[in-house]
Amino acid sequence: MHAVRASYVAAREVLRSLVAEWAGTLPSAVRLERTPLGALYLPDYPLAGCSLSHTGGAVLATLRPNGPVGVDLETISRPIGDLDALIGTACTAHEQACLAALPPALRHRHFLTIWTGKEAVLKGLGLGLSVDPRDVAVHQVEQSPSSARWHRPRPGAADRWQLERIYEIPDHIATVAVPQCETLHRG
Repeated sequence: MHAVRASYVAAREVLRSLVAEWAGTLPSAVRLERTPLGALYLPDYPLAGCSLSHTGGAVLATLRPNGPVGVDLETISRPIGDLDALIGTACTAHEQACLAALPPALRHRHFLTIWTGKEAVLKGLGLGLSVDPRDVAVHQVEQSPSSARWHRPRPGAADRWQLERIYEIPDHIATVAVPQCETLHRG
């Protein structure tokens, strides 16, 4: 549990440093708050979106000055107990069929690719896992950029998202999500 807490604290400090660099302030001056659903936001920069993820000793933080953004990071080598059961509760029928058609050796990695897309979109929407992950359908799984669709539109929430995979983190799958009508810039 100590390692998980340290990773969480490190992730928040990385995000504070990122925001401070953008805002021209000190990391200690950056306030991070959580919504009732647990989504991070920057009360001093209400138009900015931010997201973070941490796992397996890796931390990923994103900042978008003018809109929503979500990120998720998963360790590829992390064991998943009952993968088929998880696929059944997290994936759309189409995603389930695509995963079932894969050889068992590839199913785990492809599931994590789908999962990071779903979670990045749900974080970008500010919902996290408060809703059914099957409400997000991921398309073009192994392509980057790929896309996802949010099936429960609501006022002010984008229903189509662009997903960008980040390949530079060894033994991890990472995805950043922004509303599809906008461009993702990597720096």
